[in-house]
Amino acid sequence: MSALLTRARLRRLFGVASTQAVVQAIGFLSGIVLVRALAPAQYGYYTLAVALVGVANVLTELGVANAVMSIGGKLSGRRASLRALVDDAHALQAVLAVVAPCVIFPVFVLMLRHQQASIGQALVLVTIGALCAFFNVRITIAQSVARLAGHVAIQQKADLAVNLARLALLGLAALVLLDAVVASALNLVAAAGGFFFWRAYLRRDLGDAGAAYGEHARALRDSVWRQAPNCIYYVLNGQLAVWLVGMFGSAEKIADVGALARLGAGFAVIMSVVATLAMPYFARTQQSSQLEAGFVALNAFFATLLVALTAAARLAPAPILWVLGPHYAGLGAELVWMVLATAITSWAGALYWVACARGWVPPAPLAIACGVLTTIAGLRLFDLSTVAGNLKLTTLTAFASLVVNGSYLGVCLLRHRRLPVPSLGKAAS
Repeated sequence: MSALLTRARLRRLFGVASTQAVVQAIGFLSGIVLVRALAPAQYGYYTLAVALVGVANVLTELGVANAVMSIGGKLSGRRASLRALVDDAHALQAVLAVVAPCVIFPVFVLMLRHQQASIGQALVLVTIGALCAFFNVRITIAQSVARLAGHVAIQQKADLAVNLARLALLGLAALVLLDAVVASALNLVAAAGGFFFWRAYLRRDLGDAGAAYGEHARALRDSVWRQAPNCIYYVLNGQLAVWLVGMFGSAEKIADVGALARLGAGFAVIMSVVATLAMPYFARTQQSSQLEAGFVALNAFFATLLVALTAAARLAPAPILWVLGPHYAGLGAELVWMVLATAITSWAGALYWVACARGWVPPAPLAIACGVLTTIAGLRLFDLSTVAGNLKLTTLTAFASLVVNGSYLGVCLLRHRRLPVPSLGKAAS
């Protein structure tokens, strides 16, 4: 463990975490502006629109960025091969961006209409969501390259600039006109700004895009094919609370779920650190002892965090809920379940990400079967017309994912221990 937590790594960890804390603090302020400025019904529509973007992000990517991380970890220093890898990833993602919307967008239009949104508002929100998802996935692919290259400062500067600009625009809009459509349009502006920044970064670092090489197309498709079932399951399961409240509850109930989710901004800092530092570490490291130390440290951290945050939510809910405004002051019991659901989901997601960074994709039949059985049990146990009932269901299914992902990664690490360690010459080739 001492070899893992070197002074250089601790400095880098502190630098990334502190910068991301600032970024998420800015994002949190943006969320509070939205929660306080939007009427509950409009915030419910906005929450559904954000859920659409989350689903579209995953279904138009399906693990492409993880595949770039896994394959790119073996291409260190090979600029032309990395450029070809990115080009092939873009080509594959473009196909997914055409296919996925045909499935999910009609569903969200119907959900928005079910919540009394006008047909025009629903169509505009869905269109904005599609564009946001396209830009977001291209950004994620570029960030995988930057993380492999160790260009952490570039990502931090981009995140700060985009979030500051979005906060300023939201503050201005709150004084003039702010509804679900305007808020979503500002998200699109932020995503477009990030897209153009990262496109310029790839050109500067890897050169201009060339012809469609196809050198890595098959490896990317194989990786995406293995990840796709898990990605689809996890994104549907992750949005389950919003979907079920949208079906059985009101727009105001959806707003409650969205408002509570704003309090999980701290977890975004943690997941950003995992993506920026832990994933590249697992992608590049070959020593079994170092991989196992990383696995133990990751689990110990999330376990400690889970206990501390749950205790805080249970003992002092009022000060935490105060920031959301008077509309949401009575959600003390729901707050505890939100913390549990978010912490366990983040923990399970971190284990899944670092496993995929090494190309170890948890078997979809096992993960989905456990999740579906857990969901069926939760449907019988909890009242899904309430926010608390849906958060309890999310907590239960997240725990099933945590067990599956943690067990599978542990088994893979044991298998890796038996493999010969590649020589330095092979690793560099």
